[in-house]
Amino acid sequence: MVNIANIAIAVMAAAVTTEATFTKACNQPYDVCGWTLTSGKFGYDQLTLQQAVIAGGQDPNNGNLVYNSLYGCRENGTIIWKWLCDKGCQPAVTFNDYCG
Repeated sequence: MVNIANIAIAVMAAAVTTEATFTKACNQPYDVCGWTLTSGKFGYDQLTLQQAVIAGGQDPNNGNLVYNSLYGCRENGTIIWKWLCDKGCQPAVTFNDYCG
């Protein structure tokens, strides 16, 4: 018999996993600022960032939160919201973007 909890988890995962729109995939193990992801370098759209913010349990209508946060890059261009950079998100000096 199929476990109802497993079905519920699969349905919830499908609901928050969408096809990301981007020019160049951001792949692991990088951490990247929201504003960097929407720049010409990667070209992610605002909706993709908002979906990651929602999956992280945050308010997608807070522009500061959407753009001034760090996102973790995963396989195939998938991103996850990590945290808000209260003092601003800074471009990478060597490897990853970081909170200022």
